Parts: sequence; structure tokens; C-alpha cells
Amino acid sequence: MHHVASHTPLAGTHAVVVNWRDLEHSLAGGSERYAWEYATALRAAGARVEFITARDRGQRRHDLRDGIEVHRGGGAFGFYAFAACSLLKRRRTLDVVIDPECGIPSFSPLYVRRSTAVVLVVHHVHQEQFTTYFPTPLARLGQWLERVAMRRVYRRRRTVAVSESTRDEMFTQLDWDSPVSIIGNGTAAPLVAAGESDPASAEAFLAKDPDRLLVLGRLVPHKRVDLVLRAMHALRHERPGLHLDVCGKGPQLDRLRWIAADLDLADRVTFHGYVAESTKQALLRRAALHVCASDIEGWGQVVIEAAGYGIPTVARDVPGLRDSIRDGETGWLVPDSDDLAVVQTRLTDAIRSALDDLEAPRRRRLAFEASTTWAAGFSWSRMHHEAVELVVDERQALRGVPRHAPSVSLPASVTAAPAVTAATTER
Repeated sequence: MHHVASHTPLAGTHAVVVNWRDLEHSLAGGSERYAWEYATALRAAGARVEFITARDRGQRRHDLRDGIEVHRGGGAFGFYAFAACSLLKRRRTLDVVIDPECGIPSFSPLYVRRSTAVVLVVHHVHQEQFTTYFPTPLARLGQWLERVAMRRVYRRRRTVAVSESTRDEMFTQLDWDSPVSIIGNGTAAPLVAAGESDPASAEAFLAKDPDRLLVLGRLVPHKRVDLVLRAMHALRHERPGLHLDVCGKGPQLDRLRWIAADLDLADRVTFHGYVAESTKQALLRRAALHVCASDIEGWGQVVIEAAGYGIPTVARDVPGLRDSIRDGETGWLVPDSDDLAVVQTRLTDAIRSALDDLEAPRRRRLAFEASTTWAAGFSWSRMHHEAVELVVDERQALRGVPRHAPSVSLPASVTAAPAVTAATTER
């Protein structure tokens, strides 16, 4: 894409971001961060921005945050009617709609003018997740809406995926037949240089505890935190000092606490719930290894966040996670299987191997340097620039200027991270 010439290329533009949840929602995660960053980018480019979202318990109907007007209404399902009414009310003045798909999008093209630029953002394909969360009739409806209705409604609208895996899933699972651009996530990685001579790097490296594991993110079924707990149980005699910090909240919290108690892990696992940023940073500075056992991700946001603190990740080799981990360098990918018992064994073996590897200071240093270098390439400022460019390009296309080819955004560090081979016996 061409470079945006002005700092306010969207001055005088009215934009709306329609997202199922906002950052203050109790179930907010990486997709909410992405939606808010898109809103922030449009605001910085001069647009008047409104954020249309569901209303969680205790949330106000209207807020003003960072110059962005937040309007909340409806719950998990009522939100879609609220979004439709909100778009229809703004139809005459609306220039841009950013429409992230959180399983089911808002189908915004049905409620806005043809001259309104619409950008569909897809984090990952939810076909299998519908069967995990809903009874069969509702799951089949959700699958049809994502696989058939979404493709038809957004056929002539700009589409963005957050990773190569997501784009591949769209083509293979949804039979998507329109071009798909890629705009990756950013991260608020700390400014820690990877070089051994840098004092901040040396201090951060020395703070690592080789027996400290970390899980970051929402506690929902498809994150499979229970697999990590069972791995802790399997390793309890081999590594008596091993401890797991679980940082996040969600509907699975009580169940996971019960599993930990049942596995006699009460003194080995700490469930921190939702934590302040300072507490999360302290946990990130201490941990030596991050584990992500999710069934699927659009992009490993927590993986990159951990990498920014020099923490490699053990994760299943599934969409999204394979995009955010350089296998053998910034972490280790575990071959996946439809049999969860097989996944459990492989995940436990991979955690054991990674911990053995990271016991050696030299190996830990290589993982630290590779991870921080990798994370440094994923900035929100880069995402902001590409997000605004795409909107400007789409608005020009609606005026008859040919669109630019869909882009694939890769950070500069994609070839820069030093290699960390698989587990070794070196000490």
C-alpha cells in the first residue's frame, strides 16, 4: 500500500467500530485489544470514532475514553440487534465501519450505504468452536452464518485477517472467494534490548526463575488450561520446585481451581484472576516459560506479550499459535492430535524438555534474546499505520480509484531472531 501522506488523512470522517466486547468487559481478550487499537488509530488519523459494543454487568451505557465515544447495549445475543439499530441511526453520516467477527459479525453492510467503507476483521474461524459452546441446533446456525451468510454479505467489502493461518482457514473452511489482507497484532513489549551488554537486558534475564511457569489469558474452555494443570501434576515429583502462575479470569476459573485441588496442586498453582498491569509485569519478569494449550487462536497475542519479556512459549501446533512462535527459537510447537490424551502426553513431554533446556543459563539467554527480538517487531504503531492505510485505500476505491493488492504484514524481526534449537543436554 501507499504511505499515508498526512497525519490526519481521515479528518472529517465519521467512523464506527462494532465489536462484541470492549476492553472493560469481563471476558475481554486479544480481539478486544485489536478492535480498540483500530479505533485508536482512526481517532489519531482525525476521524470521529464511536465504539459500539455489548453491555456487561455494571458497565455504563455511554462512556468517553481517549476521545472515543463508547456506546453499550445488549448482551451476548441482544448486542446484534443493538448494533443494527445503532448503524441504522448513523446511516446518513457514517463513512467507515470496522466490523470484527467474533464468531458472528454484525453484518454491517446490510445497514449502511454502499458508499460507506466496511472492513471485516477476522481473528480466526469458529466452525469447530460453535460445537464446543452451543447445543447442536444453535451450533449449526452459527456455522451457517459464518460459512455462508458472512461470505455473501461481505463479498464486495474489504476483508482483513490477523494471520496467515486465519486467511488459510477462511479459504479452506469458509470457501472464501474474495481477497484477504493481513494486518497483524501489535504488542506493548517492554523496551529491553536483547544484547548481553545492555544493563536492562542483563537485569531482566537474571530475574528469571527456571522453575516458574506462566499461563496468560481468558479462562474459557477452548484455552485448555486444564491440560497445563495435568502436566504440572505429571511433573510434580521430577521438579518439586515447579510453580505455575495463572493470570486471567473467565467462566472456567472455579472449575480450574477444583481440578488443581483434586490434583493436589494447591501449593503449586496460583490463580491470580484479573490483575493490575504492574502485577502482570512482575509475573512476566519472573517466569521462564509460558504455556498455551489452546485448541485454536487467531493470533497468539499472549505469546508475543510473553516474548517481549524474554519468555519462550510451549504451545500446540495449531492456527494462530504457529504464526506467533518461531519453533525452536522463540518457543516449541507441540504436534496436535484429535485425541486429547495424546495432546496431554505430548504437551507434558514438551514442557519437561523445555524446562530441561532452560536450566542451562546459556540456553536461557539464547531463548531470552530470540524472544525479545521477535516481539520487538510487533508494535501497535505499525498496526495503526497499516490500519489507517487500508481504510484510506478502501475509501478511495469506493470513489473509483483501484484498490491496492492485499498486503501481508511481517515485522522486520522476522529473520532477525537468533536461533534456539530444541531441547539439549548442555549445561
